[in-house]
Amino acid sequence: MKYIGIDIGTSSICGVRYDATSGESVALTKANPSNIATAEAWAFQQDANQILSTVKSLLDELMTDEVTAIGFSGQMHGMLYVDDEGRAVSPLYTWQDGSGDQPFCDGMSYAGWLTQQTGYQVSTGYGLTTHFYHLQQGTVPVEARALCTVMDFVTMNLCGSKRPLCEPSNAASLGLFDKQRLCFDAEALRRSGIDPVMLPTVVSADTTVGTYKTDGRELPVFVAIGDNQASFLGSVDKREESVLVTIGTSSQLSVFTPQYVEVDGLDTRPLPGGGYILVGAALCGGCSLAMLKDFFSQTVEQFGGQKITDDKIYDLMFTDRPAKDTALKVETTFEGTRLDPTRRGSITGISLRNFTPETLVEGFLHGVCDELHDFYSALPASIREGRTTLVGSGNALRRNGRLRDVLSDTFALPLALTQNAEEAAMGAARNAAYNTK
Repeated sequence: MKYIGIDIGTSSICGVRYDATSGESVALTKANPSNIATAEAWAFQQDANQILSTVKSLLDELMTDEVTAIGFSGQMHGMLYVDDEGRAVSPLYTWQDGSGDQPFCDGMSYAGWLTQQTGYQVSTGYGLTTHFYHLQQGTVPVEARALCTVMDFVTMNLCGSKRPLCEPSNAASLGLFDKQRLCFDAEALRRSGIDPVMLPTVVSADTTVGTYKTDGRELPVFVAIGDNQASFLGSVDKREESVLVTIGTSSQLSVFTPQYVEVDGLDTRPLPGGGYILVGAALCGGCSLAMLKDFFSQTVEQFGGQKITDDKIYDLMFTDRPAKDTALKVETTFEGTRLDPTRRGSITGISLRNFTPETLVEGFLHGVCDELHDFYSALPASIREGRTTLVGSGNALRRNGRLRDVLSDTFALPLALTQNAEEAAMGAARNAAYNTK
């Protein structure tokens, strides 16, 4: 049997048709052209109806007579408002939206005040932070009857439903969510002044939103799951033995645990089907290497009077002959950390003999990997025990053999790249396959 998985990203929307018997898959990607121009530089909005149209087009291209169910994942944290018919009555306020960072009262931002009042760490871009901002501003649409993620909106409209359903991996990303009891925290909502009637209904990952009608058939559509969790499901086969590392623009480390655990500096996220993943998220990953590439490119242009393509610069940077001297220590926290946004990167250990392009590149590579390994080292020994495989995903790892070598050496584990580049869409398809009765 075959299953379709759709991942609604911020810049692209990806689809996979997955054969659960053979393991083979076909992937398609379409640009997400739904960005809306805003008057405020901190506001990030998208047209939810345009996203829905793109998803329908992708489904049409992936559909075959053998497809038996459809799964979804997508960009977490963001939210939009819907009316009592399930129609969008606002833009999608994405995870990048900065309304929560605007000044509110007593020198605090909206996000800061909400965090203080509720005891939950909620950042700008979290759905309930954005909703709180609009409550205080009086800008919640009068027609609004509920809020939801964009994936919940899409599944609801594909099936003709009127009330959004939300799986815990998505619900937790909105904020003020008790991840042990897997429900929104009623007391935290009361302290924030948020009416729980506006929240989507929380359901388990095996719940179908309804059916999608196509070519005379009705295919079950499963409730959407968060893209981070979907990527884990799409990448990892042996969850108790694996460590998942994703390096793209940013970077993440994800490790499965069957019980709820809290670790300083890591986020505990519900995993569809049971258990949790502990996630360490670094704000810089591949973008650190892109920054170094830009530095070399500008140096060549300024002092040599010529331009070199990015591909050529990368080829020169990531040679198979690494620097012999690795004494340079680079901290790649150039955009801060989740716990300390003001922190910045550094280069130390410079001597008269080791400040060369080769050692600088090597230092950056180790810096990216060391930051991820620090998350791993913070895990309890009982969780680290039995981890035998490092699973790698993300474009930075796929394109950079030297980065793969350094990562494997840093963790002292063999590295295996995921077979499918669209891990989140694959995870959504696998979730549908797991739960099809």
